[in-house]
Amino acid sequence: MIRVFIILKETVIIMKFKYLGTAAAEGIPALFCECETCAEARRRGGREIRSRSQALIDGKLMIDLNADTWYHSINYGIDMMDIKALFFTHTHADHFYPQDLSLRRRYFANLKKGDKLEIYCSQEAAKELEENSINDEAEHYGFTVNVIEPFKPFHAVGYEVTAVKAEHGTDMPLNFIISDGKTSILYAHDTGIYNQSTFDYIKQNEIRFDFVSLDCTFACQKIYNNVHMNLENCMIMRQKLMECGAADKNTDFCLNHFTHNAENVLYKEFSEKAAEYGFDVSYDGKTIVI
Repeated sequence: MIRVFIILKETVIIMKFKYLGTAAAEGIPALFCECETCAEARRRGGREIRSRSQALIDGKLMIDLNADTWYHSINYGIDMMDIKALFFTHTHADHFYPQDLSLRRRYFANLKKGDKLEIYCSQEAAKELEENSINDEAEHYGFTVNVIEPFKPFHAVGYEVTAVKAEHGTDMPLNFIISDGKTSILYAHDTGIYNQSTFDYIKQNEIRFDFVSLDCTFACQKIYNNVHMNLENCMIMRQKLMECGAADKNTDFCLNHFTHNAENVLYKEFSEKAAEYGFDVSYDGKTIVI
């Protein structure tokens, strides 16, 4: 008698994190710039070309909505109606372009019944949406605005999310801890080195990250404020996360959000430099399976 054994393998749940854009406000090359970095980026093309920062998780959770969103959706084949949750980090224009939300209204879009988008943002961002007359007509646009506060976890389209305070010198800038129950990531843009209260929260709640995306706007350049970071600051952030038990040698760290004003910021040169210190470097379209 022949016996057939069927072995059922446990389904492996993975998270897919995609960088749609990876630059600061002016992009690389900058729109009106003829500096050496921008000229060389134009000459090289490829990974040296950076659009404004935006990210996508599992094809349905988007972080920030800027003026490059239409380009990103075409370039990466994204159906924007698949996006079920949108998080805003803060209200600077390269992360917050509410005018495009108005394109969900009748005549600009044909929404089907049930095509809903949940927006999560600070009170300040919600106020700007209202001032743009978008929040007032949210029902007609098929979205709901949810005001969130730092250090108060909530659930969004199957993920547990916690906003933490970023250091960015603007009204309530937020970073996000996002978990699907097995994998946790930290999206740390735009920010300088966190205030101790954020590290304390992470430690007290025993949060551990599998992947961390760090602001490294100025690459190798020295900086004198705490609203963005450079390579040195990113090393400090990594060390502090390790000290509070949130990261270890198995945590992947990727540097992101670059300005053309930075030193050694071109992808080829900076990725080689960052690798010396154990960091990966983003580029537009980079997908990370966690």
